Amino acid sequence: MFFSSPWIRKPDFPANGQFDYNAYWETRGWKIAKGLKPREQLIYSAIPAGARVIDIGCGNSRLPVALKEKGVAITVADVAPKVLEGYKTFGISGHQIDLTAIEQHTLTETYDYIIMSEVLEHVANPEEVILILKQYTRQFVITVPNSAAYLFRFGLMFKGRFFTQWVMHPSEHVRYWSHLDFMDWLTAMGITVTTVSVTDGFTFRGLLPWLPNLWKNFLGFRMMYVCEVKSKGQNANSKNAD
Repeated sequence: MFFSSPWIRKPDFPANGQFDYNAYWETRGWKIAKGLKPREQLIYSAIPAGARVIDIGCGNSRLPVALKEKGVAITVADVAPKVLEGYKTFGISGHQIDLTAIEQHTLTETYDYIIMSEVLEHVANPEEVILILKQYTRQFVITVPNSAAYLFRFGLMFKGRFFTQWVMHPSEHVRYWSHLDFMDWLTAMGITVTTVSVTDGFTFRGLLPWLPNLWKNFLGFRMMYVCEVKSKGQNANSKNAD
């Protein structure tokens, strides 16, 4: 399986040294996804109707549309104007936010949940992103790839290839965590994890769906973390401890 995985491959390194997400969507063509991915199905189930939510780095996900239909007060945010234009056609408003320059952006509202699905690994400053955004929410719902998953370990061992968790350009993916590392990282950011679910993992072709949750750091390919922002007093203590 790991020998044929698109995430373990000989990289097709582009000649162009720059990467621009708006150009990415212009080239690829923005079109809303047909359905919800496994991680998005879990996020959909985790967020109750009536909640105020912003999905940051939404890309072309169908999740914001599904949440709106569920009765969630949903807003989107992305760096690419092309993305925001696309969601307008579904009656969903958005904010243009460049997470690499998050200090230049302020949200005008607070939210029950901030969703960042497959986002933090794409920016070089996720610590700054979290520390700023947690002022605007009570809870985060975050998904990231588990770089310690069996798929990546075997690819490095047997093919000698570092995992290619990107589609068009190497700079799409600039940070890497194992599940264990990410749990420690969230704690350092002053965030308490309330729920961890494996959204993709080794299940013997679906026969043992419960298996990845027994050994998340090895069998889980991708995780969903539902997190609570600590109180101001807790944040201050955490900051002093750091």
